[in-house]
Amino acid sequence: TEPNYFKSIKYDRDLGRKLLATQIEVHDCKINTSFELVKRAKELIDIARKQKNLYEEVWVVVDRDGYTKHPASSKMAEDLGINIAFSSPCFEFWILLHFEYSTAAHDNCDSVISKLKQHITSYEKAKGVYTHLKDKTEIAIRNETKILAHYDQIDDDRVWNRNPYSNAGELVARLVGKENLIEERRKFTSKN
Repeated sequence: TEPNYFKSIKYDRDLGRKLLATQIEVHDCKINTSFELVKRAKELIDIARKQKNLYEEVWVVVDRDGYTKHPASSKMAEDLGINIAFSSPCFEFWILLHFEYSTAAHDNCDSVISKLKQHITSYEKAKGVYTHLKDKTEIAIRNETKILAHYDQIDDDRVWNRNPYSNAGELVARLVGKENLIEERRKFTSKN
């Protein structure tokens, strides 16, 4: 799902002018644990350095999906300057935020998909959905901001324990030229 979503942003003709100065590389990986993805991102950074092709930002997109090495991968990413867009229990929660705000926990990804199908009846995991979502990106980012503010009230900064959760909106805002919403988010979360 994640590669299809970000490739759709990359090739969105409506964003063409906004993305002129942005080079988006989406790497499909057979690996899918957060730890292995961060390690792969480090390898790609090293290759890019050797080619004198430095990245301004590097992001790894992961979801909880029952993996246990999130603390180690988070620490490794932080040490390497790699950003993590994390969703819990799965990336589909970020997609759901395009339609509604909720802090109700989900048992698993199937629970999120069931809720999502109330909005996109034809939804299938790993299929393109960006066209259903692109006009609702600001709504999703604002709903995600409320989620982050909700968790700011809780004294536990371990995002891998949060359910539901997403911070993918920060990456998406940067890609689609909505950085103003990130500044709006900082002001909102600092008030709450």
